[in-house]
Amino acid sequence: MKVVTREKLYHRGKGLPPGELVKISDGHQGECDIRVISYGVDSIVRKDKCSPEEALDEVGKRAMTWIHITGIHDGAKIKTICERLGMHGLAIEDVLSADARPKFEEFGDNLFLVSRAAMLSDDHKSIFVEQISYFVGNGFLLSVQEGDEPLFATVEKRLQNSPSKLRKSGAAYLLFSLSDVKNDFLMNILDALEADIVEIEEAMLEESEDVTIETIYRKKRAILMMLRIVLPMRDNANRLDLLDHPIISDGDHYYFRDLADYARRAAERVEHSRLVMQNMQEFYHAEQEHKINRVMKVLTIIATLFLPLTFIAGVYGMNFNHEVSWWNMPELYWHYGYPACLLFMAVIFFSFLIWFRKQKWI
Repeated sequence: MKVVTREKLYHRGKGLPPGELVKISDGHQGECDIRVISYGVDSIVRKDKCSPEEALDEVGKRAMTWIHITGIHDGAKIKTICERLGMHGLAIEDVLSADARPKFEEFGDNLFLVSRAAMLSDDHKSIFVEQISYFVGNGFLLSVQEGDEPLFATVEKRLQNSPSKLRKSGAAYLLFSLSDVKNDFLMNILDALEADIVEIEEAMLEESEDVTIETIYRKKRAILMMLRIVLPMRDNANRLDLLDHPIISDGDHYYFRDLADYARRAAERVEHSRLVMQNMQEFYHAEQEHKINRVMKVLTIIATLFLPLTFIAGVYGMNFNHEVSWWNMPELYWHYGYPACLLFMAVIFFSFLIWFRKQKWI
């Protein structure tokens, strides 16, 4: 399973003041689409492909406004919206750089979160990882997604239902709903990873040639990437669960507690998968060493069996002239010298073989 990350468009330039970024690539990450959903209990308005001004005009018109931006290549638009909503310059830098460690911060009455989303490809061969940033305030939520996948389509669909809890709740519950959907994608990846690990484990026990060190390392790399996602996610969820903030009501804490519990379980699953892969890697190396030892054992036994035979053949291959001295290989002139030599060699060969058997070397 291959891990795919997006090309970075912005970089923290050396010597620049905090909050200033340098665009290092014009790589196309999809359209920078600004979508606004402004809603209350009795009404909802959705606007697609908005300008920053159109999006900001919707804030405050209804009980709740959700501004969702997909694609970060147009940094000017994103920066305009972020600044107008009161986001700190350092937080804007984290949004655009798309390489910030997942974290949670408070900026006055507002909350800022950076998280990682992971999605599984249709063929289950690739994991796509991207950054999602949230800026939450009283009556609004801004989410900035690095890519353009319809990650939150189910949340948008639920908002269309008038009696839904989403329509009756504020920014904190919307943040929970977005995080919960993102976690569902994560759960699919964990299920697929664990299924692959079981297949690899069974193949290794059956000594299948399909399992290579490359297969193990690719899977281990995917698991380590997931570990980098779930551990900060667990920290963020725990902090939100314990946070005393006016945006988060007492009722919202029950949902963030569930989110924290989910994050802990996800971290435990990934950690368990990492340990299993580590054991499988050690088992693979041990199995390879065992195979090499078996080959060396066979070669050593063969060499040991033929060593005395080679010595005898070498001695009688010197061909000293018997006519010069009667000491010079009188056996060469025996009537049964050749059969006797072969018989002697056979006795030595099978004697060694029987001895190896008794020693349980073969």
